[in-house]
Amino acid sequence: SIWVAHNVEHQSAWENAETADSAVKRALFRRDARLLEKLERRLAEQARFVFTLAEDDRAPLGVASPSRSACVPLVTMDATVDLPVTREVAYDAGLIGTWTWQPNRVGLEWFIREVAPNLPDGFKVAVAGSLPEGLPAAPACVEFVGRVPDAKTFVGSCAVIPLVARGGTGVQLKTIETFELGLPSVATSSSLRGIDMRPDNCIVADDPKAFAQALAASAQRVRNDDSCLVDGSMFHATQLQARDAAIAKGLAAMSAGQSKRIAA
Repeated sequence: SIWVAHNVEHQSAWENAETADSAVKRALFRRDARLLEKLERRLAEQARFVFTLAEDDRAPLGVASPSRSACVPLVTMDATVDLPVTREVAYDAGLIGTWTWQPNRVGLEWFIREVAPNLPDGFKVAVAGSLPEGLPAAPACVEFVGRVPDAKTFVGSCAVIPLVARGGTGVQLKTIETFELGLPSVATSSSLRGIDMRPDNCIVADDPKAFAQALAASAQRVRNDDSCLVDGSMFHATQLQARDAAIAKGLAAMSAGQSKRIAA
């Protein structure tokens, strides 16, 4: 069998326990972590080959050997979509996601509490997607717009995309889509997990003040020249090429294993 491990689920569960806001949630996440670790160990032992979505996930799953696993880079679309060079920018920055998922919530709360208060006067941020209960009060610059009809239209209307992951495993699909669309972004190191190619218009910042400053500077550049897009097709093509090579490697390992069993 082949196992496609989207995340190191037990590791994510331990992180969720550390950031949970109640004793009950912490206990449940810790229980999940213990059960998931046993399940993932069993899946790794049973699988002839394991595909992960981030290189860093291979070792925690116990399959770091090249004969046992490979990282498969992802794409989010069959072909890249060219956004208009001249965009109608409605917001300086825009975040989109399912914020009810704990790892996403941690990133959003970090942005609300630590980044947003450092943004300049007049800066406008839109947050799209399902929201959990109990979020901290957001500064006036942050507007929650709920579910949007089309994600690409929404992000295209934002000058710059904040990529705010603060942990987790696997790979961030929002990061991949942003790079495929060629949009300017400011990203935490965790948001770039599992991605080898970073576009020129992506700035990396983990300190909240530096993150806010990078957002303001990027948005101002977009406002000044109405563009700052890059060609996302090269990123997309590189991901596809690496994905195909990884899949071919896994299939070859499966074939070699089958040949050994037949010979025996």
